[in-house]
Amino acid sequence: MIELVLSFFSEYLIEFMGTMLGIGLILRFGAYRQSIADNTYYSSFTRELELNVEKDKEEGKEIEGVEKYLSNVLSRVGEKLPERSVRLGGKKKELETPKEKQKISLRDYVSGKHGLMTSIQAESSVFHHQTPPNFNELTSRIMGQDPNWMKVLKYFPVDGVIRIIDLLPGLFIVFGVFGTFIGISMALPEIANIDFNNLESSADTLMAFVLNVTYAMKTSIAGIFFSLVLTVLNTLFPIKQTRYRVFKKVEVSLQTLWYHIHTVQSEDHSQKEVLNRLVDILERIDKKLGSDDLDDNVEELKTKAS
Repeated sequence: MIELVLSFFSEYLIEFMGTMLGIGLILRFGAYRQSIADNTYYSSFTRELELNVEKDKEEGKEIEGVEKYLSNVLSRVGEKLPERSVRLGGKKKELETPKEKQKISLRDYVSGKHGLMTSIQAESSVFHHQTPPNFNELTSRIMGQDPNWMKVLKYFPVDGVIRIIDLLPGLFIVFGVFGTFIGISMALPEIANIDFNNLESSADTLMAFVLNVTYAMKTSIAGIFFSLVLTVLNTLFPIKQTRYRVFKKVEVSLQTLWYHIHTVQSEDHSQKEVLNRLVDILERIDKKLGSDDLDDNVEELKTKAS
């Protein structure tokens, strides 16, 4: 078995590394292209969400119910978000009739803006709690429902692809060293067959020795070159860092939304408490004074407090 493996790599190691490089470059291109598209898409989402939250703050909009408010603000955000085709770098298909505009496949629904809004609304229970949640886990659950975020080229798990891309430069160095040892191991036995007293008759043996040593050097050079190519690409066009920035943007926007909801609710609750206390004080005064005008004011405050 070992001899079979050594025989294969002694013939095709450089070609094998070249194939690995090609596959790695394809996966890397797909992952980087998608990370840029995700950055554009989620940046639009976070920007629109934060703008709508700020607008609600300025207008002093009351939050009558968490789920109702979430549905309202997310629908406003969804109207501004691009469709799924923008994330994939494609062109929007013009739909001719209103019925065609209403049609959407399940895959497009889940992977598009509708799926994102649904994922956030599915976590509405988090926004009911008074204790701040773990926003990192919340963001992970929401974004984990997005196939475009979790898959590369629609089929490959993005985490696995990133790990492979990170491992390839080191693997190329290992394969280069491996090829060097294979070449040397094939060259050394040839020395025993060389007749130093009659070098002319040993020309073929010397040629085989030189070819094996050359192969050893070529595999090392190829391994270093392939490793250098991927290392430069990983440095100039990082994928993991881009995805991390996108993730943190979404996390901060969800955090902003949660604190906005609970800040408004706490303010409303405080106002009601103040009004209730004021009603209580006025009722006590009314009992002592017995004024009809005061009775009317008390009833009005009770209505506001309720």
